[in-house]
Amino acid sequence: MPDILLELTIAAAPDKVFKALTEQQGLEAWWTTHMVAEPIVGSAVKAFLKGGQTGGQTVIKMEMRTLEPDRKVVWGVLERVAGWGGSQFTWDLSAVEKGTKVLFGYRDFPASAEGNLPSLTYAWALNLTSLKDYLEKGKGNPKPG
Repeated sequence: MPDILLELTIAAAPDKVFKALTEQQGLEAWWTTHMVAEPIVGSAVKAFLKGGQTGGQTVIKMEMRTLEPDRKVVWGVLERVAGWGGSQFTWDLSAVEKGTKVLFGYRDFPASAEGNLPSLTYAWALNLTSLKDYLEKGKGNPKPG
């Protein structure tokens, strides 16, 4: 199973990036405008996304699996589309001179969905740009929830 790996540097301290990845208010500012999340290991994370192929609403159900303040966040995907459970979103953070280096991974991408790999790589690049804009400019570009 392939992984999507993306890296960027954000001109913000690791604690700010960590909050944007773990707290509902932060997630709604850059990913999707309707989220359920709290920074507690084992807690549910739900991302509500409008549109898509059906024009309806998709709910990505995840679990906060790893929280190492200012260093690492892991969300385990429980359900997105049938057969897509078992993958993980990982966020490795490290302080650098001009802020925080972020290494994002969409790991254990299901082989049954490999045809979607290019479009999801592009979508996550846009999401990361929104995260960067939120933390550097105060306004991200979240998807409608």
